[in-house]
Amino acid sequence: MLVEGSKYRLAPVYETSKNAAGLDVHTIKAGTGVFAATNYEVRIAKDGQTVDSKEFATAAGDKIPNGDMSGWSKRIWIDGSNNEYPITYPNPEGMKVWDSGNNAFLEQNNGEESLFTPLCRQDETEPGTARLQARMVLGFVFAPGNMFTGDFDYSGFSGTVNFGKPYAWTARPRALKVRYKAQVGKIDKVGSYDPDKDSYKDQPDRARIFVAVVNWKAQHGVTSGMTEPAGMWDPAAKTSLDEGTILGYGDLVITQTATGWVEATLPFNWYAKDAANPASAPFSLVISCATSVRGDYLTGCSTNTMQVDDFEWVY
Repeated sequence: MLVEGSKYRLAPVYETSKNAAGLDVHTIKAGTGVFAATNYEVRIAKDGQTVDSKEFATAAGDKIPNGDMSGWSKRIWIDGSNNEYPITYPNPEGMKVWDSGNNAFLEQNNGEESLFTPLCRQDETEPGTARLQARMVLGFVFAPGNMFTGDFDYSGFSGTVNFGKPYAWTARPRALKVRYKAQVGKIDKVGSYDPDKDSYKDQPDRARIFVAVVNWKAQHGVTSGMTEPAGMWDPAAKTSLDEGTILGYGDLVITQTATGWVEATLPFNWYAKDAANPASAPFSLVISCATSVRGDYLTGCSTNTMQVDDFEWVY
């Protein structure tokens, strides 16, 4: 695009469409724009002949903390009686980016052998990968395997997933890339508070991975458990929440079992194609992985599993 005089501006071209919720989303047209972690050659041609050319490399782009899932540690959870319990934590020591719901409930063992297997742990046979595992807790409560960027608070028989972490964005990615394995079966448990429970019973379950770039003033909380769930949200269905705007999202719904590693690319669908860099936002990154899409309602397949590894941005 000619800007003025002999100056040209290389900018992405966005293509607009409607997503499944009927919202306008913008995706980057292939071959347009200048992005991080890329080598470029610019040519000036006249009558089909190159008059001049120049090569340049852009900055390396951003990394996802513990994106290779190699770092694991324990965090101390304190219950209502001030008892301390070491809980499996999907971060290296000193990092607070990823978390998982309900590990606190399952690992109340005070350092002794756990009564239950954590819903999120380092895979025993493939160290350096995260294994998410659904299960029936106490024989009657369905709990989905899950992992997300944010913080989990457990109280009584309910827990709150607080989505969102600060993230110093320096470049806008085209997509999120991740590797996964999954076992997906039929829904064998529907939550009593699920408003659509009758339509899901005995139906094929679905797992999900999504990413969202947000501009939030606070984390967004989703509470579920033995009480009526609250705060459910879907970045593919809303452009904003009370905490602030959702700038864009990428989404992967997994409908079939994959016993071998699958490399998936989740292209970003941007609601705000011209939004400023969200690096100054208190909370600007959400990545979520769950073995059941309706796990917040305690609806899903109790034998579902998912392994995830190698989260990285695509520029």
